[in-house]
Amino acid sequence: MINLPGITLKDSGPQDFAFLWEVRRSSMKQYLEQTWGPWDEPKQRKQFQASLLEFPHRIIEWQGQRIGILACQKFPDWIMLNRIFLLPQAQKQGIGTRIIGEILKSARAHRLPVRLRVLRVNPARRLYERLGFVVTEETTTHYSMEARPSGNPSAAQEI
Repeated sequence: MINLPGITLKDSGPQDFAFLWEVRRSSMKQYLEQTWGPWDEPKQRKQFQASLLEFPHRIIEWQGQRIGILACQKFPDWIMLNRIFLLPQAQKQGIGTRIIGEILKSARAHRLPVRLRVLRVNPARRLYERLGFVVTEETTTHYSMEARPSGNPSAAQEI
């Protein structure tokens, strides 16, 4: 699904937990604290470890360096972008934009919508909107978003 120069995706395994955890903690801690209060390291670690069993996680490498995590699932009628986390030093360089762009390109080729959830306090929502995602549902903590293969934002709002 991803074919970008300089970027490779590698399957993760139990031996990669320390790296996966560091990426999640360093990229999401401030937003999780803003949403749910003080950071509880053991609880957060346990929840993250459980989530690794729910869907496959891949390690994002940029020019041979491990810089992030991607978890994306293809279902018969849609694609779920479960998470894309980049280490802080890899953020704001266009890498995430390029990866998500490739996911959207593949989804359009298969005429499938792409869905995701983002914390309300996470500024990544602006990136998703720039890439064509629209909010389809709101909770007190999250926005559910979708990008339709037609690129028609009003179509996504009808869900």
